[in-house]
Amino acid sequence: MGQFDEYVYTLPKTYHEWGSYASPRAYFRGADSMWGARLSMGFSAVLREHVAQFPHMHHAVEEYYWFLGTDLTRVFDFDAEIEIWFGEDPDALEKYTITSPTLVRIPPGFWHGPINYKRITKPVTFSSMYFDGDASKITRRIHPDGRVDYPYIYTNQKRCMFDKTKACIYCGSCYEKTCGRTSDGETTFFKHPKISFTNEWIEKLLTTPPAPRSGKYDQYFFTFTPEYHQWGDMFANPRAKFRGVTQMPGAKFFGGFSVVLAPNVMEVPHFHPANDEYLWFIGSNIENIFDFDAEIEISLGLDADNMRTITITEPTVVRVPPNLWHCPINFKRITKPVAFLPVYPDGDWSKVVRQKDENGEYEYVFEAASLKRCVYDGSKQCVYCGKCFSDKRK
Repeated sequence: MGQFDEYVYTLPKTYHEWGSYASPRAYFRGADSMWGARLSMGFSAVLREHVAQFPHMHHAVEEYYWFLGTDLTRVFDFDAEIEIWFGEDPDALEKYTITSPTLVRIPPGFWHGPINYKRITKPVTFSSMYFDGDASKITRRIHPDGRVDYPYIYTNQKRCMFDKTKACIYCGSCYEKTCGRTSDGETTFFKHPKISFTNEWIEKLLTTPPAPRSGKYDQYFFTFTPEYHQWGDMFANPRAKFRGVTQMPGAKFFGGFSVVLAPNVMEVPHFHPANDEYLWFIGSNIENIFDFDAEIEISLGLDADNMRTITITEPTVVRVPPNLWHCPINFKRITKPVAFLPVYPDGDWSKVVRQKDENGEYEYVFEAASLKRCVYDGSKQCVYCGKCFSDKRK
């Protein structure tokens, strides 16, 4: 095993029996996939109408839901209607309707679910981004005698229903295979023995008027707008980016997709002083996420003068712990588009770079997205549009 190999995770093909989703899916299951990782995340392509999830919350961890088009080269090609219930009071959840690419921030203690994929005219990318290595859910159970308790569903404790020696990988075998809508529109629910008690709650939410919209939760729903750039034919245009606290005060995430279309070299060597970063390299069509044909090199090192090159030729997640030098990223060969997603678990992406001062001595300089200004208009924040790059090439 080579140096830093423990930070490189080749995504396995996760096959399943959920008829409403494309198979296989790509999942990074936190500490189960990589010891010490603090991210649980995956990508699913929703193919048809169904009801997913049950109302639940997370006690101490923030989560984000992504809803995008499945062809990330045309990420705004979105035609669906999705309903999600959201709020702090489990008896007064408000309903939100999503009809365009959206990011949903779910703070700790906020109830959310179910997700009703009410209309799927074009397939939809769904991703749950959970900032801990062990994903868990807390739901509510009301007993016939009126007692209330809160079942805690913990990924690492969840076992396969058919073989208790194996961890559950959410393959769907123990659920109804249809698990969606019948031809006449009737909703069918989970028959899993551990969570069937949530069906009555789901039915009530789907069939009765929701709590009045207060507006207090609107701040947690971010509608992506097309972000056009001037990087030429190296990246798909437009992009879908979420720029953390500058777009949603209090957010604990910064990131977004860049779909690489042509060879190029990205970034300079740097490190992050306090946060992990997770770099995703996947196929650009989530319906066929393992359709990957590229060669990518990334440099990793304990110091800037001693870097090792890692070569990526399959869908991969690279974990970059705090203080580990990394980059540049050399997209050396791009035969098919590659979706590159840096996931940074803080609301302001920042880095430390090394440069020489006026005496030729090395110094270290802190940079942050919120501090970086446009070179043409210092009153504006840099959005990495590439104009200054393209102007230099002229």
